[in-house]
Amino acid sequence: MNTPLYHALRALSQKHTARFHMPGHKGKDVLPDFGPILPLDFTEVYETGNLYTGEGPIRQAEEQAARFYHAPDCHFLTGGSTQGIHTMLYAAAGAGADVLFDRNCHKSAAHAAAMLDLSPAFVFPKTIEPFGIPGLLCPDEIDRALSQNPSIRAVLVTSPNYYGVRQDIPAIAAVCHAHGAKLLVDAAHGAHFPAVGLPSPIEEGADLAALSAHKTLYALGQSAMLLSGGTIDSDRLREGASLFGTSSPSYAMMVSLDLARDALEQDDSYQKAAEAVHALRLHLAEHTKFRPLTGHDLDPCRLTVSTAGTDWTGDKLADTLYERFGVACEMSDARNMVCIVTPADLGDNLDRLREALDTLSREVQQTVLPAPLPPLPVPRPALSVRRALLGNASTLFLDDVQPGMVCARPVTPYPPGVPVLWPGEEITAEHIVFLRNQCYNTIDRISVYQP
Repeated sequence: MNTPLYHALRALSQKHTARFHMPGHKGKDVLPDFGPILPLDFTEVYETGNLYTGEGPIRQAEEQAARFYHAPDCHFLTGGSTQGIHTMLYAAAGAGADVLFDRNCHKSAAHAAAMLDLSPAFVFPKTIEPFGIPGLLCPDEIDRALSQNPSIRAVLVTSPNYYGVRQDIPAIAAVCHAHGAKLLVDAAHGAHFPAVGLPSPIEEGADLAALSAHKTLYALGQSAMLLSGGTIDSDRLREGASLFGTSSPSYAMMVSLDLARDALEQDDSYQKAAEAVHALRLHLAEHTKFRPLTGHDLDPCRLTVSTAGTDWTGDKLADTLYERFGVACEMSDARNMVCIVTPADLGDNLDRLREALDTLSREVQQTVLPAPLPPLPVPRPALSVRRALLGNASTLFLDDVQPGMVCARPVTPYPPGVPVLWPGEEITAEHIVFLRNQCYNTIDRISVYQP
């Protein structure tokens, strides 16, 4: 095992030092089911290293992760990719900057825009029908947006997205760099890519990328990594991570990052998981009424199954899988159900999922496909994101919302899984009609800014 942090903390725990420092459990077996973890749960003391100063076994573990992802540098995070997104925007753009956002970005990007007082512009992904989900961004549209606003310092895109769709990062990176902008990638769902033969965003030309190891690896919840292409000052990145993260980062999380990365290098189990997902996609397409997402540049370990063209919603499919078969999906919406697959699912879990979908397919009835989603209304900025999100707000029923009001929180119906409104945007009659007609089952209230 090539796990410098794990080995250092394990050796330290075996010294049986009298720990007159935090955490309060002192490494003793004082909580049920936590016994093996607590001895490795330290703080910044002798021989443990310090996350925010980049030293000791933590730094050695980060270097091993950078090597694995073919990136010049890596920083561990204990606040998930949310901390990574905040840090990337802080380091690459800075306060008051203009930033181009993939409209499919995570809500943490809106929070960063408020905290850093960023001015957003947007590029919209194309919709994949009949799934009604966000697909590819057009590099030419990014080029036009950057040409129209040369002051944009950074571009933030999501790849892969929740449904497994991967963006053309090399093409987008080339466009960004031609305009002198940094490319930041929210790759929260792609930490496993090297284990299935896919490059990291840094290998594809991105300047920074945030990876949620806890989403697809064996790491503990909130464990994440920030990969750097070497174009952003490392001290600035650590400063940002410290600014947006806890001053008491979890050593248990960091050890899990070290071990999870090492596990990726030990065997081909993730490749076997990808092959199992491929086989299941083929099976569902040929033998059920459900429609698996295929034919796109996808995460090979993500299974997106659509109920479009049947009398069931994706939400009903997910709920039934759980209630009748004990199968818990990652998420669902009006048209789709999404499963995250890792090697831990090989065998029984995937067999149960396939058998359950076979059974339920015999119960659903085929119907006509839903009409394609109309284009989203054009955004109309009215206030800064900072003022709208951090100011006073009220939650109103959709029937009480009037044109001319200003949105205070992101409004993101599924489908399309893309914000119809962002904080600071004027709510128009077109927005209200869109939400009533397309999202009547999912959006019935909106937070509006109160002057």
